Amino acid sequence: MPERDDPRQSRLEPQQSDADADASAQLDGASAAAGAPVGPLASASFTGTRRTDTLTPSASASPLARAALAGLIVSFALMVAGNGLFQTIVPLWVLDTGHSTLLIGLIQSCYYAGFIAGALVNRVLIHRIGQHRTFVAYAAAAAILALAFGQSHSPTAFALVRAISGFVFMGLYGSCESWLNSYAGNEKRGQLFGIYSTINYLSLGSGQFLIKLQNGFSVQQFTVAAALFASAVIPATLLSGGEKREAAPPPSMPAVNWKTSLGEMLRDSPLAIPGGILTGFLYSSFYSLAPVYLVGNGFSTADLSVFMGVALIVALLPQWPMGRLSDRIDRRRLLSGVALLSAAMSAALLVSSTRSVIWCAMLAYVAVTFTLYGVVISHVQDCTQARYRLSMSITLLVLFSFGGMTGPALASLAMTLIGPSGFFVFNLCSCVLLAWAARAVGRPPSRNA
Repeated sequence: MPERDDPRQSRLEPQQSDADADASAQLDGASAAAGAPVGPLASASFTGTRRTDTLTPSASASPLARAALAGLIVSFALMVAGNGLFQTIVPLWVLDTGHSTLLIGLIQSCYYAGFIAGALVNRVLIHRIGQHRTFVAYAAAAAILALAFGQSHSPTAFALVRAISGFVFMGLYGSCESWLNSYAGNEKRGQLFGIYSTINYLSLGSGQFLIKLQNGFSVQQFTVAAALFASAVIPATLLSGGEKREAAPPPSMPAVNWKTSLGEMLRDSPLAIPGGILTGFLYSSFYSLAPVYLVGNGFSTADLSVFMGVALIVALLPQWPMGRLSDRIDRRRLLSGVALLSAAMSAALLVSSTRSVIWCAMLAYVAVTFTLYGVVISHVQDCTQARYRLSMSITLLVLFSFGGMTGPALASLAMTLIGPSGFFVFNLCSCVLLAWAARAVGRPPSRNA
């Protein structure tokens, strides 16, 4: 087994001065001192500038706090299930209205353009009105967007709705991933992201089977997605509140701007930039264009529903084992090996496109490929000082979103020029580049985190 630099020796939290310790205590309150954040939305931030309410020492461990956290998790699962259905029926609806594959790719790219805009704006909104109210507002907005897309026919309307959808989901995913990074130590981060990914993919996969509620594709399926988005408000609202917070003025922490975050990445974790962009290529192209690829190879709407549901549930199976493995060996070598395995699955799908090969090779491709982003996140956080971790999480999401914005456009162009197989030509090239970057650009942690 290849050796890796032990993060517990060189990646532990930095020794703070007394002034730093006092500032940290004011910032995080008794909850952070105990090492347990209140919940995924309560301690999230989008900038490195964070306001926190001060909790009593026992607040984070109380039954009310656990109930509130459970409510947020259930709400997030419902929202992701709705988004899984929404992601799949969007390209089907655009095809049904007579538009080209290239236009589908461009419209789907707008989702990640909205993701990037959300990284710049959501931080101000959350800082101003709080995480819970922002979450509820986004759930309502997502329901409206699903209904609006089902009533749209023009490319301009499609693009606008997808861009706003990306803005909304940046707030949701950014909040949860920031919380996870604030909770996890280096030695457990991969496992924790495995659990997070499992919940995410289980919800995404479950949403796919809802396509079969109608006999074939129907615009009414947008109503189902809207209902899931609206229902996400219920557990988060009913199970929230009840915690008594001290009436202390909310302290703040100096902001870490984008230039500083990128500079830190280039200096300490240069793999973050190609890793974030290339995984964005791979993930977004699958969500955006896999339905088009399958329809081009003779899959019916019912077949598509079953395949996408099974694929996204299969994607969750390796998340926990891969997280444990990434905590034991050099994440850079693991990333390179997994990317090459994903490239091999892409090559197999180029050689043959029979129904049995598509089922077997594409399920294997999804299972392998969808572990890549978690490994990239964990490696980047290993190389990051504690005070930069929050801003690094968001910067990495922006890089992922940039890849997500450009990936579907490039993949759809390949499909337009080559045919459906262009989908995996694009994925093959992306995987090979990622494997090379992990070997050539990545470097082990070099200073205390």
